[in-house]
Amino acid sequence: MTKPKVSERRLLDLIGKIYEGAMDSAALTQLPVIVASHFNSESCIFHFSYKPSSLGASIVPKSARMPIGTGNFDLQTCTAYANYYHERDEWFARGWKKGFPMIVLGQELISTPALLRTEFSDFCRLAGFYEIIGAQCLITSELILAIGIHRHLGARPFDETDRRMMDTVLPHLQRAFQVHEHLGIAAAQSAAAIDMLDSMDIGLVTVGADSRLFFASGVADRVLGQGQILALRGGCLHAPYSRNVSSLNRLISEAVRTSAGLAGGGPGGTIRIEGLKGSSLAILIAPMRAASSGFGLLQPTAVLIFADPGTEIAIPERTLRQTFGLTTAELNLLVALLKGQRLSEFASAVGITYGTARIHMNRLLHKTSCHRQVDLVRTVLKNRSARLWEHFGQFDG
Repeated sequence: MTKPKVSERRLLDLIGKIYEGAMDSAALTQLPVIVASHFNSESCIFHFSYKPSSLGASIVPKSARMPIGTGNFDLQTCTAYANYYHERDEWFARGWKKGFPMIVLGQELISTPALLRTEFSDFCRLAGFYEIIGAQCLITSELILAIGIHRHLGARPFDETDRRMMDTVLPHLQRAFQVHEHLGIAAAQSAAAIDMLDSMDIGLVTVGADSRLFFASGVADRVLGQGQILALRGGCLHAPYSRNVSSLNRLISEAVRTSAGLAGGGPGGTIRIEGLKGSSLAILIAPMRAASSGFGLLQPTAVLIFADPGTEIAIPERTLRQTFGLTTAELNLLVALLKGQRLSEFASAVGITYGTARIHMNRLLHKTSCHRQVDLVRTVLKNRSARLWEHFGQFDG
């Protein structure tokens, strides 16, 4: 068997460490150092922002949490960035509007002489860099991960070779942070973490080569037992009724190879699997570094994450109408949205124009004090009055 080239082995090692960070908070904080070194740099920052509702917004997206970075980004510097310089980041202000995912060289956004004339140059001086290759991707529908790798003034600028390297690395960083974000247990080191999973509305499955099952959380175990979307066949995960079963197997196989540090792997992905009676399940697939996962696994592993299909909305229509003061048309639209229907699909189903449906939507948003459809659904699900039926359903007649 031919051994990987040094550059390929170095890349595989980097990818492996990225997935260690997905399940281990301590490893996650070291990722900027590891990534910077791979790009022949000593400066790297990962920062997080909330995605505005419109890509045309003129403001810089609000900082979501404290950045993590290399040694030049100590607590004081990170705090200064999050609280002040984030909104004055000339690179990010120009780059985030380019969409997701995106990779860009600093000179494509603003020239170094122009950068030196901005207030943000004070932060560059503080952190000791002026050259950058930047990248961004979405971790969730609302959370942006932005990455900056830097070099000092006068150093070799980043070039197309660096861009190609980032193009290879970025999907793995995205997938690792998605796993970290979805689980919320990046430091899982004991059986207590598995007990926590069983209390969450999240299905988690870990599998090895040939999709052989290693672990299933309580939610996942119930889904597998029902066998309507996912099932076990000979101890291996299977989607018996899906047209996408070959794609599912490919994503799992690639993620396991990445976990093993082998060439030919991939960062996983998201796929929708169909089941019986029109049911379906959106599944996030990613590599997992088993040795640091806390699940007692010694083999290369892929992790599959999905929402509990049993948490489907069933709030009585009368409760929704009374809680929010809705008309019949507004109520019908809200029920359709809670079932996952798109606005255009609703308009077609009830025989109205899309413009009329938009009018109903705007009235719905006003009555629920929301600005976006996603906020509307979240508000309804969290509203205490609307959810009393779960415990006192007999009072709803």
